Amino acid sequence: MGPGAVGATLAGAFAAAGAEVGLLGRPGSHLDAIAAQGLQLRGRRTGDEVRHRFPTAYDAARLPVPDLAVVCVKSQYLLPTARSVRTWIEQGVDVLVVANGVPWWLLSTVERAGDDPVLRSVDPDGELLRLLPAERVMSGVAHFSSAVEGPGRVTHLSGDKLIIGDPTGGISDRVHRCAAALSAGPVRPEPSADIRRDIWEKLLGNVNLNPVSALTGATVLDILDDPDVRHLCAAMFDETAAVGRALGIESAMTADDRLDIARKLGAFRTSMLQDADRGRPLELDAIVGAVRELARRTDVPSPSLDAVHGLLALRERVRGHGESSGS
Repeated sequence: MGPGAVGATLAGAFAAAGAEVGLLGRPGSHLDAIAAQGLQLRGRRTGDEVRHRFPTAYDAARLPVPDLAVVCVKSQYLLPTARSVRTWIEQGVDVLVVANGVPWWLLSTVERAGDDPVLRSVDPDGELLRLLPAERVMSGVAHFSSAVEGPGRVTHLSGDKLIIGDPTGGISDRVHRCAAALSAGPVRPEPSADIRRDIWEKLLGNVNLNPVSALTGATVLDILDDPDVRHLCAAMFDETAAVGRALGIESAMTADDRLDIARKLGAFRTSMLQDADRGRPLELDAIVGAVRELARRTDVPSPSLDAVHGLLALRERVRGHGESSGS
């Protein structure tokens, strides 16, 4: 579900490992091209190209009930996507969600954030948590980069790791099955016993570089080469790390560690900057707003996060994307 850059790469990886794959997406030229001509996947480093012929649909009822539903949509589209496959969920289909930002289920799995398990920034009415409680899903953290080059054409740019885990901890049989289903493809699965930490460590690089790039139009290398802006990104890292510690999510990573990892990727344009360039709504609530909500629940100061969130939320309102729901 959501055969964009990440979703199409994973679809190809499952298919390469022998799985039968179907694609569920929104109407548009990309899915239409896949239906008519197949999905063309190219590896930038290897130069290999492969074309997959997959069944495609806009409506879940037109596809067979799967063994595994892989959800690769932006966080703001998770609820309508879950609604669209409610029948699958009710039939007990395994669900793997690969998305950036703070997951809707996080508060239901920690003990230090009060009695309300609903993360209002990303799930205002708690409907997503009711549809997909923590025990019903697996979460995936993608450490690879791909790009949609045109309708029906996706290039795998770099990286090959997908971390998979259960929100409630440990490594279940379903995680092992999911990893096994990818084991022969170009994406390397890595089961995790602590997916919350893996999610948080990726967030520590997204919470600053994504919104700052969307505000400035700068590549990650431009940002990290500016001492003042790098200092701001480090402050946002430190505030987010403090929120994680307050929730019981520990990481040994420092701001310099995380920013140096990003530097190695070169002058790339973040996903939020790409969405801003294309006039699309941004994942502001899941990546920054949710951290601010958690900071308030745990009494952690977040002045840098507040300032950047306020500026980008204003930019979104000026662009006509409405009020951000981030707290």
